Amino acid sequence: MRLFIVLLFSGLFTQMALAQHPEEAAVLAVTQQIFDGINQKNGDLIRSAMVPEGMVMATFQQEGTHRARFTSAEDFISQVDNPPQEFHERMFETTVHIQKGIAVVWAAYDFHLDGAFSHCGIDNFSLVKIGEEWKVVSLTYTVEMEGCAKRPPIERGSDG
Repeated sequence: MRLFIVLLFSGLFTQMALAQHPEEAAVLAVTQQIFDGINQKNGDLIRSAMVPEGMVMATFQQEGTHRARFTSAEDFISQVDNPPQEFHERMFETTVHIQKGIAVVWAAYDFHLDGAFSHCGIDNFSLVKIGEEWKVVSLTYTVEMEGCAKRPPIERGSDG
């Protein structure tokens, strides 16, 4: 009987731990808006998801040394608005943390140029709630050329 009670309570605690925060869907929708903007070459979509003062930071390895590139949200948007190639980025395996008016989304991603796999990495979105809206204040991502998980192929006409 004791074992049954222990298992019952451990199952309840596991379910409680796995329960989504009531704002998780809204936070994920804003991060998906960034991906949609990239995939649709729509800077206005990204702009509406970010604060004007937002930052985008990329980390990568160059000649065995960790490097970082810092870009304003507007500069990032201008690169997406009129790219010389077709971009397609997808996110997987998201983890969301929300506390009061801040949120963090950690997600694996893959990136394709002109339909061909380019690289993968991790996206780390920091968001704040302003009024009733969630906005991205920063996006930090890794650019990884090796060790990428095998993902399903991109579906033609897919934006996400």
